[in-house]
Formats: sequence, structure tokens, C-alpha cells
Amino acid sequence: MKTLKRSCIVMFWMAALFEGIARGNVVGNGNQNFNSIPSGLDFVTVQSSETLKPGIINLGLFLNYAVNTLPYFDGGNQNRTTFNDTLLGMDMNVGIGITDNFDMGISFPFILAQSIGNDAGYHGEFFATGNSEVRLLGKYRFYGNDDGGMAFVGSVDFDRTKDNPYTGLNPGPIYNLELAMDTTVNRWALGLNLGYRIINAGDPVPGSFFEPLGNQYIASVGASYLLSRIDTKLIFEIFASQPAVSKASNPDRLASSAELLAGVKHDLSNNLAVHAGGGTQLEKGVSSPDWRVYTGLNYAFGPVFKKPPQIYQITGDKIILQAVLFDFDSDAMVGEYDQTLTDVAAALEKMGYKKVVVVGHTDSIGSDEYNQRLSEARASAIKNYLVTNKGFKVEAIDAKGKGKLEPIADNGNFQGRQQNRRVEFTVEK
Repeated sequence: MKTLKRSCIVMFWMAALFEGIARGNVVGNGNQNFNSIPSGLDFVTVQSSETLKPGIINLGLFLNYAVNTLPYFDGGNQNRTTFNDTLLGMDMNVGIGITDNFDMGISFPFILAQSIGNDAGYHGEFFATGNSEVRLLGKYRFYGNDDGGMAFVGSVDFDRTKDNPYTGLNPGPIYNLELAMDTTVNRWALGLNLGYRIINAGDPVPGSFFEPLGNQYIASVGASYLLSRIDTKLIFEIFASQPAVSKASNPDRLASSAELLAGVKHDLSNNLAVHAGGGTQLEKGVSSPDWRVYTGLNYAFGPVFKKPPQIYQITGDKIILQAVLFDFDSDAMVGEYDQTLTDVAAALEKMGYKKVVVVGHTDSIGSDEYNQRLSEARASAIKNYLVTNKGFKVEAIDAKGKGKLEPIADNGNFQGRQQNRRVEFTVEK
């Protein structure tokens, strides 16, 4: 629990450091601006159905620089005419797995800096930098496996931007209800989010030409491709919103938004990943920039708490060992490996065998040659232990390694790599 407490203290300390409230006549991040997801799985802004495993924590920190994202209007006609602004934003978030199918997250978007190049007419701007929103999120996966599934995603946005004409004076919380669907095809991961946003708008801001936004339909789609040899994912995303009900003073083309993002995610280590990419507007809505660039970090660790482990899984004539027996990047067994291998040995005896083939597997971090040697060394370590301590005959056990050639989960994130570091026992009768 010390790790969890330290992580929360760090994130909330950083939030306190930027505790100022953003003020200004501008759309808030809750209206389909750049919102990085707390789980850090698969995509940047699109939710996959996968949840963080129990006790796994992901910390995210993203910066995005947008050009011409603020609205400008031509007198009372409300036509966007002149674009000459820049905006630097930051997203801090924490995600944590609660159960096998449920995780939670919290995000703190900030406005760090801005520049306004044209003061003519009515336009959007922030009067002060600071925290613009607090967002709480929960995701429940009700269907799926390692190849994809479906999940309900619910989030609540608390707008901290003062004098925001798009949400009005003293607005209530914004509720987002979404269905997240995803699947994998070879090295491709595909995701689709469909949802509805309930905006509890306040009274119109005095002097604003714009009536607060009403409820919206929201949608996003993502695709990622894993380049396992260089521990990198290519990520493509589109996110959009559309008014559920048109308002006389708000043409749909202003209240709607759509943006395209393309970027890369590179795993620097088992725990740390770096992001970089850019985007552009597909429709000039209330928060769609001419172009945007972003960079970010995800740091995942854990589990910080554990449920009683399922030591192994029997499928036909195969036993998949799920308990963690080895440190990362090592063939030395750790933890309660004696009891674990005692249970596996008993299961093998019960199944009956003429020969047992022990196969080691690794994640994708490192070269093919290195992972092949590591997987062979881990399989040999288990064979030697069974022969020396559990009475198995040397000729009855073969030890092999498959390196990173046969993953059973996504090597593009921390918890997927944990699942891929495994040992399998195949019984020949």
C-alpha cells in the first residue's frame, strides 16, 4: 500500500501546485478536446474494453499544443472568421484496476499558457491559467477475452472554467455514458466508442453571443498497430461530438466537432512508455484546432494489492503457469515458487504423463536473440527444480524456449507483458 499512497500523494501534490482555476470565455476540455485516458491501454483518447488488472496502477502525463482552437465570431452572426491563437494544455491522470473487470480513473486537465493574436470582435480566451476540469471515470467490462470485448464507460466532469459560454454560469456536472468495443486482428487493435453526453448547463454568460451547449452524441474510433521488434505502436484516432438537439442561436457546425490524431507509443522499459503525435480538425467545431501536437508519458506498476492467485490453468493436455516465478529480465526464481511448483507437480502426476515439455515464454522487450536465451534459461531452471526436488526423471522432461514468438496478450502495455511472461507444461501420454 506504500506504493499506492506515494503515487496518490505525488499526483495530488502536483494538482495542488496548479490549483488556480482557469477563467475565460472558451470551451472546456469536457467538450471533446484532447482527453488522454487514465488506463493507458491500446490508445490515447479512445477507450478499449480492456480494464486494468486488479492492483495495477497507471500514471499519465500529457502535454498538447493546439493552434487556432479558440472560437472567433463576426459580430452577432457567430461565424468563425479569424484564427490566430495558440493554447498549451496538460492532462494528468491516474488509473487503477479494482477487480478483474472493473477499473477507475481520475484526470486533471490544465491550461498552462495561451496567446491571442487577434483581438478584433468577440472571441474565446482564458483570462487565467490553471485547472480547467476534474474528471472521474469508471469502466466495467461485461463481455470479452484477450482478443476483444465490450465495456460500459461512465465519467463525470466537474467544470472549473469560470465564465464559459458553452457551459454557462455555475454549471452542474457533465455526465458521459459510453459503450466501448474493441477487437484484435493479428497486430492490429481496433476500438469504437459510442455514447451520450448530458450537459447540465448554467445560465448564459452576460455579453456572450453563444447559448450554452445542450446534450451531445459522442463517438470515437481508434486503430493501433504493434511493431514488436522496436517495442512501438502506431496509433490513429478520430473523436467527434454532435448536438442531440439544435438550438436556434447555435448552428450545428459550431457546436459539432471532429478531430483526427496520429501518433506513436514507444516502450522505453517494462514500466515506462512515451507518446508523441499530432492531429488536425476534420470539422471546425467549438474545440477543433487547425492542428495540434502532443507528447506524453505512461508509467505503470503493480499490482499494489493482490487477490488469491490462480496458480495454473489446465487446458486439455496443457498447463499454463500463471504465478509469477521470475523477476523481470531474470531466470532466477523468486517468491513462493516451491509451493507453486509443488502444486504443478501434483497436477502433472494426476494427469498422467510419459513426457512433459516445459516451454518458457517472454514479453517483447529486448531482442529476439536475448528473449530466446532467457526463455530457454527459465524453462531449464524449472526442469532442474522438478528433477532435483520433486522426483521427476531427467529423461521425462524436455525444456524449450519460444522467446517472444507466441504472445497471448498485448505486448504493447505493461499488464499484457506480464501475462506473456509465462511457462507452459505440455503432457505427452
